[in-house]
Amino acid sequence: MTTHRLVASQLVPRPVDEVMPFFEDPRNLGRLTPKSMGFEVLTDDFAMREGLEIRYRIRPLLGIPMTWATRITEADGPRGFVDTQTRGPYRMWEHRHRFEPVDGGTVVHDEVRYRLPLGRLGDLAHRLVVRRELEWVFRYRATAVRAIFARSGAPTGMTVAVVGGTGFVGGGIALELYRRGHHVVVLSHDATGQAGALPDDIEVRRADVTSGEGLVDSLRGVDAVVIALAFPNSPIEAPRHRRTFMDVDARGTERVVAAAVEAGVRRVAYVSGAGAAPRARHWFRAKWRAEQAVRGSGMTWTVVRPTWIFGARDVALNRFLGFARQLLAVPMTNLGRQRLAPVFIDDVGRLIADALDSPAAENRLFELGGPEALSMREIIATALEVADLRRPIVPGPTALIKLAAVPLSWFRTPVLTPDAVDFINQPAVVDDGPLLQQMPRRLTPLAEGLRTYLGGSSPDATLAIDERVLVARPG
Repeated sequence: MTTHRLVASQLVPRPVDEVMPFFEDPRNLGRLTPKSMGFEVLTDDFAMREGLEIRYRIRPLLGIPMTWATRITEADGPRGFVDTQTRGPYRMWEHRHRFEPVDGGTVVHDEVRYRLPLGRLGDLAHRLVVRRELEWVFRYRATAVRAIFARSGAPTGMTVAVVGGTGFVGGGIALELYRRGHHVVVLSHDATGQAGALPDDIEVRRADVTSGEGLVDSLRGVDAVVIALAFPNSPIEAPRHRRTFMDVDARGTERVVAAAVEAGVRRVAYVSGAGAAPRARHWFRAKWRAEQAVRGSGMTWTVVRPTWIFGARDVALNRFLGFARQLLAVPMTNLGRQRLAPVFIDDVGRLIADALDSPAAENRLFELGGPEALSMREIIATALEVADLRRPIVPGPTALIKLAAVPLSWFRTPVLTPDAVDFINQPAVVDDGPLLQQMPRRLTPLAEGLRTYLGGSSPDATLAIDERVLVARPG
């Protein structure tokens, strides 16, 4: 039975009296954990002290829920604390948190010592699965910390609301707007008012696009609104929860537009999708219908039709990487020949932010894709290489996968549906020419974007497991 050691550090550009309280609050763990793990805090006592016991529910492997319980065994004032597992998947887990004030901020140190059960079988599981999962969790954590502690630019005096700002795409846009100095308001149906992996200075206002409740009041005093709607678990629809393209993308956008007009908003930007058309499949008909509401609103508008968007918080490409970490092969629907031009989330955020104050974007529609047209197989292979995951890609017949998806669609929260298989299989290549002519910019190649959160060097963070350095400072 082997004791493993994970060591990580990250420079956070804030003083220790701002940084340490954030990490001491167990409620913030969900903001630092990949959404795919389904992290939930089950206790309501959050006062840091020796003896504090905290229970969580997580889904670390294949969506299977388990309870994790820890106890604070050391609470050493401003220097740090230690939490130890009392119930969970490990035979032993001790996580030591230490906070070091330095010029320019605080270095957050993590040291985890852990053992798995089942002796040699546990060691095999660590080599095949567990180590990879821990690498991903701590890499994601570093990305989330950068976003949460990001600094705002000089105030511009402009207030921008982002509808869907707690999601992957909307969150990326909200962060870019915040960094530029805009006052950012995120509209969310979540009553807790938490902005997830976004700076705490971003204001959260409660509103529901499926009913219209709170929309007008939430948009009062706003100069521009960005609509980046997506329902949870998209593109896997759940009609019983009103999580469909028509309910959210189409009718939701129509409600937002009507509310924005009533509230006196002057400018709107809508994140549509490559392929939106009046006679397309229903998901792109919904996008088309939303576009018509935006273009007919009377506000100054910009519509952007991106292709497949990737980034640290996406649930598309990261789903394939999750298969690679947890399985011995990566399943793929069909032969993976469909052509795509994946676009990095940071490029989407920059374009939307530029569009809100650029005359070149007024009343214009732009397609947006990355600089490379690749097959689905090439995209997955590139992601596996950057993440240092050596797994074969195994294609499966679409008809068979759709048949298998039928019973999976009966779950309360569907795992997969036949329509979602068709959505995944569609090509998405666009013409960036008009965009680059009107608003010249550099678009990020796939591998370069992936390296920002999957591997390579990082200027502010280190990570090593059993002395194998995974992310290191340059030089």
